[in-house]
Amino acid sequence: MRAYAEGLVLALIALFALWGAWQVPAASPGDTWAGIVPFSASVALLLLSGLMLAGAARQTAGDTGQDQDNVATLQIIGLFIIALLYQQSFRWFGYLLPTAIVAPVVLYLFGVRSRIGLILSVVLCPLIFHLIFFVLLGVFPPYGEVFDLLSWLQG
Repeated sequence: MRAYAEGLVLALIALFALWGAWQVPAASPGDTWAGIVPFSASVALLLLSGLMLAGAARQTAGDTGQDQDNVATLQIIGLFIIALLYQQSFRWFGYLLPTAIVAPVVLYLFGVRSRIGLILSVVLCPLIFHLIFFVLLGVFPPYGEVFDLLSWLQG
């Protein structure tokens, strides 16, 4: 029953997020729609909720999987808190510094234990995301109010 409830709650959140993404105004000709990332995330959440509901339907009545549920719930809550802090830190510190800090933390949460991989993520994740969003998509990078590593690097 709990798995069904979690799947349904996630589906409602995904539908609400999908509605919010559609509220983003259309892009002017030649620009990329600013709602593409929230829309994609909403669709992904909706697909995940479908997978959760399908998994709940296959779960046997005797197997509750309570230990796995508790660990997964704590990981999801931790990831949500990290996402909130990450988003808020853009305002204070721009884009590069928060991304360089959060990337190895999130990769560690997802099971990456290689020290070399975590160290490389400090440089590669901000660089790759910078190329995707700010160079290819033409989105302006957020500059920090307190300190901005990007403006410091550019001189």
